[in-house]
Amino acid sequence: MKPFGKLTLAILGLKFFGAVGFFFGMLLGHIFIDRTIVSKYIASRLSELDDNIRLMLPYRYYRYYNRLDDNLFGKLWGVLLGSLTFGWEGFIVLFLVGHFVFDCKNRYAKDFKLWFDDFWNKNLAKIFGGIVGFACKSDILMFAGILIGFFIDNFRLGGGLRNKLKLGSVLRFWTHINPIKMAMFSKEAKDVTLLQSMAGLAAKISKADGQVTDNEIRLFKKLFHITSEQDSKIGKIFNDAKNTVDGYQRYASQIKVIAKDNLELQESIIDNLFKIATADGFVLDDEMQILRDIGDIIGLPVGNFEIIRKRFELRQPKSETQDFYEILGVFYNASDNEIKRRWKELINEYHPDRIQAAGGSKEDIALCTAKMAEINNAYQNIMKSRKGVR
Repeated sequence: MKPFGKLTLAILGLKFFGAVGFFFGMLLGHIFIDRTIVSKYIASRLSELDDNIRLMLPYRYYRYYNRLDDNLFGKLWGVLLGSLTFGWEGFIVLFLVGHFVFDCKNRYAKDFKLWFDDFWNKNLAKIFGGIVGFACKSDILMFAGILIGFFIDNFRLGGGLRNKLKLGSVLRFWTHINPIKMAMFSKEAKDVTLLQSMAGLAAKISKADGQVTDNEIRLFKKLFHITSEQDSKIGKIFNDAKNTVDGYQRYASQIKVIAKDNLELQESIIDNLFKIATADGFVLDDEMQILRDIGDIIGLPVGNFEIIRKRFELRQPKSETQDFYEILGVFYNASDNEIKRRWKELINEYHPDRIQAAGGSKEDIALCTAKMAEINNAYQNIMKSRKGVR
């Protein structure tokens, strides 16, 4: 959904408060929508609306809607917001903006959204200072705000001033000989150490059930958004760690130093490791013991661990729930988006109207009708069970 919040509030701010409203709207949209669960809530509601539309549409309309589905939201957003705020000019401009920012799936559109959001995250204090100065119509205040914001952003992100002082080679040497201590001071080193330690733990847990599968490795890369530059290094860590389950305590101890008393980070670590452990559909006793040990080492309270464990225990694919996953032909650990994509493919394949239009017999149509009911029931039950345990 990003940068939905920034663009929407910026346009509304421009309409009602001019240039100052534009910048403040974008700032507020970034802070209160794009960086919070509000954007996820909006995306969830839109997904539910899409599900209901698909369940009601006859096939002769469904097939056209299916073509528009992934290429409609941005343009519709642009048309409605643009026409309501700036008439025909807004209609045209925001139609094009919505098409490129939200609907385009090419590399340039994706890179732009990543860059745009990253720019705001890295320069939030500078942007805020500049906007305050601009609102006060003072060049001096604008310059002062940006300057103060520069120091705040460097302090917030870590490592900025050290890079300016050209201490990179010294810090890289220190990072190499003592990554744990460095992780306490440098955000970049901390992130690298955390990622490498998590890769080691994931490999150890995957090994506990016999062998490390490609599915488990792909899941780890997806969970942690592994880039092409990181891919070879992470692959080496997996290869080194997957030979034996021994030695996971070392990785957990590294994470303990990084996480310290950060309960949210500790919970996120265990939650992601449970996702790796359930990649094959269930958690073995050996895997559970390793997970408990890791929780103890990093300092996660037992009660918090049990809450996470029960959440995944409830989502174990047993009996009827497992049947629903098999009906759709998806893995238990598949993401919501992957499950929905598969559901859409099956609707298109088994829709009775499609079979009827192709000249199918009454028996074929009846079979497809029953299959469609089975597919829809499986999808709805899977999504309902996932909501119930989050």
